Amino acid sequence: MPIQCALFSRDNSPVRIEIESPSVLPKAVGTERLPAAVVVRAKDLEVFGECTGLFKDHNRKDEHKGLSEYLLGKSKQYLLGQGKQIPFVAASFTSGGRMKQGIDILLANAGKAGESGIYLLGVGEELFLQLWSGARSEDDSLRPASHGNRLADLIAPLPGEAQLTDLFWGRSEAYHEVRQLILRAARISAPVLILGDAGTGKEVVARAIHSLGEIDKPFIPVNCAALQGELFELELFGYAAGALPGGLLKGKAGQWETAGGGTLFLDEIGCLRLDNQEKILHALQEGFVRRVGASANTPVSARVIAASRNLWELVQRGQFLEDLYYLMRQFLIRTPDLRGDPRNVEVISQKLWREITNSDARLPQEILDDLCRHRWPGNVRELRSVLSFLHNLFDASAPTRKQLNMVFQQFGLAAGYGQRAPGAGDPALLQVECLRMICRADDAIHACEQELKPLAAGLPLSAAAHESLARIREEMQALMRDRLYFGSHETYQAVARVEESLGKLLEPRKKDLSALLGLWQENLAPEIHRAVVQLFAEIQKLRESMGARA
Repeated sequence: MPIQCALFSRDNSPVRIEIESPSVLPKAVGTERLPAAVVVRAKDLEVFGECTGLFKDHNRKDEHKGLSEYLLGKSKQYLLGQGKQIPFVAASFTSGGRMKQGIDILLANAGKAGESGIYLLGVGEELFLQLWSGARSEDDSLRPASHGNRLADLIAPLPGEAQLTDLFWGRSEAYHEVRQLILRAARISAPVLILGDAGTGKEVVARAIHSLGEIDKPFIPVNCAALQGELFELELFGYAAGALPGGLLKGKAGQWETAGGGTLFLDEIGCLRLDNQEKILHALQEGFVRRVGASANTPVSARVIAASRNLWELVQRGQFLEDLYYLMRQFLIRTPDLRGDPRNVEVISQKLWREITNSDARLPQEILDDLCRHRWPGNVRELRSVLSFLHNLFDASAPTRKQLNMVFQQFGLAAGYGQRAPGAGDPALLQVECLRMICRADDAIHACEQELKPLAAGLPLSAAAHESLARIREEMQALMRDRLYFGSHETYQAVARVEESLGKLLEPRKKDLSALLGLWQENLAPEIHRAVVQLFAEIQKLRESMGARA
């Protein structure tokens, strides 16, 4: 029987996960969510305690001591691959609010101490059920707050998105939308057109669609940019026996035939000549191809996925067949670039770094901050090249800022490295802009607190208050699009948690006053208090720094 676990990562929002055995817990948590606290039923701790090579029992927690005293410093050996032990305790919490507060402090202290461990807690049955019912599913945890008028708001979410995070990374709304479209595309047999800039993962999306559908059948990628004239026909359609001097005597099947009932991926389809486009159009319409030199047609059944940058511009210039464009556009997916949301850069950088180093190593926060400042015109492909060179040059699992800067200089990207905003090259101007943005966030938090005063007094919120809170939330979302101006990761996360809790409170289905009061007392009120304290400290630090500079 699966073991139910509630996972808390740095955003302090619990996620439901189920594991078949204690040994798979590290994989289920994933290194990108570390440090993390995992809560289970106290009775399940016995099962974990039997795995003495992986878990270490730290006994029952004294209610007068914090979790950090029991657990911090205990998981470093596990992370370094030495002792490989995850610490666990039987916690003595009696309320969900106290438990969440304790976990929040534990993870914050872990971050400050540079730890990225897994901390296992056992709680009573009643408290666990309360936590489990309020936790999000793995798929829901990938669904960010919507900014409105997006495709994801109009389509019902399909299950299975969590399994796509290992194929198509990124945490923003745009990446969530693409993963949902992948799930839908895998259910149909119609052609799919993937549009996006270079390096945004168009082939990754195509392979993900294939893996969810015909994984046991071939996936055949064809680089259309490298195929011109007769070479195109020979590669895609094949040739008959005796049709090609020096060719195989029995002829050869083309890539379309070879794909069988699998997937034919036509990458950079916009690079094909018009006559070759006409042949693809005919094959798609008729369902057969003709080998070069053959007198008979060969049926083909492969699902066709095509990718390009912007086909409509080519159509308007007469360089791409309009009929083929509309035929391919029966299902459209647009891959996002890295400029849209710095959270994607952080997540993808950590994933790439683990691949490149072939370890569980994590990039330091200061490195992530610097990576977020670059605009990445080459998207993920460019990011991978920078990180690969960083590792190959310095062979360090935790590189320094100077080392990264040297890599940018070697690539001739020193100017682009500081692309944070106009005038951001001047530290004084950057500090002024940071102070302005943090003060705006502080104003938004206080305005939110003001509008919620009736709820704090046990009264329902008016329609006008709902509208005002929705506008405040939009302001927070706009400010959060550039996390670099928040100064520290902790300040950004404090505001993000308020925005997320506010979004839950404004959900249409949450109309019951008792439910709203519970959300206010358990989540929103403590999050607002923490955010106010964190923003005040950040403002003071900035002002002191600016005063010293003056």
